Amino acid sequence: MVELVACPLCKSSEGRSLFEATDRLGLAKGSFTVFQCGSCGLAYLNPRPDQSELGGYYPSTYWGGRQKGLREYIRAKEEEGKERYKLQALERAGVSSGRVIDIGCGRGEFLAYLQKKGFVVHGLEPGDEAARQGKEEYGLDIIHGALGSAKLPDSYFDAATLWHVLEHLPDPLAALTEVRGALKPGGRLFIAVPDFGGWQAEFFKEGWFGVDAPRHLTHFTRHTLASMLEEAGFRVRMTIGGGIRYETVILTRSLFPGLNRRKLDALEGGRASKYIYKAAQLVMDIGLLPFGALITATGRGCTFVMVSEKV
Repeated sequence: MVELVACPLCKSSEGRSLFEATDRLGLAKGSFTVFQCGSCGLAYLNPRPDQSELGGYYPSTYWGGRQKGLREYIRAKEEEGKERYKLQALERAGVSSGRVIDIGCGRGEFLAYLQKKGFVVHGLEPGDEAARQGKEEYGLDIIHGALGSAKLPDSYFDAATLWHVLEHLPDPLAALTEVRGALKPGGRLFIAVPDFGGWQAEFFKEGWFGVDAPRHLTHFTRHTLASMLEEAGFRVRMTIGGGIRYETVILTRSLFPGLNRRKLDALEGGRASKYIYKAAQLVMDIGLLPFGALITATGRGCTFVMVSEKV
């Protein structure tokens, strides 16, 4: 079943279709319309699958998983690089201690990293298996649930983070409003999303990896995310580029979508050929690093982190 929706920001129903996108993973049939609001400019999927169907479009490997031996060591080092980047974003915004909640925290690797740095950490994760692993492996306080159903305490957290989560939520404005209630006055909110106004999005259009229909329901530019944050009661403090790593990884997957699809099939089927595809992607990621660095330097990269505070 599909549903027609109004603009998630201004509730207008006027606008235009930008393009039709298909599921890069091949799990959903047909195509999906990326629609742009004629009033505020926000882009979003319309019509879109209803909530009863969306879960079926996430394969078991969508959020990654544990490996074994050397492969797990390499994966862990890659994750550590991500966590270091996230911590640097917090520190650039003046958050070096306090109580932090990571919404959509997965297995809690970022929370475990923060905990080692002296933060008091909490997580919210809708995936039952991921929440269980985070509790068992790291001893973390992870609530199994989602925004809208899990009651967060009022004015409790010094900071909240949503790393590539907001674009998946059916009502992002309501989610931001709920998070605002859980933050202390002046509390900081960190949101990372793909940049629909970046160079890659403009060049690849429906073939851009960041479109990821039908899982990405809303497509933010720096302007539209800032507008939504202000509507939810936040003041934008700074915007941080996503960095070279995201630029090259997403560029590779936009240039060679078939390679990513074959890797997913091999992963899901447990075939040894998955290592060939993963190695090919790694080689291309490294080869595109200079180009990724150039695009990042222009300030129009494929992802960004927006930092705001509760007012």
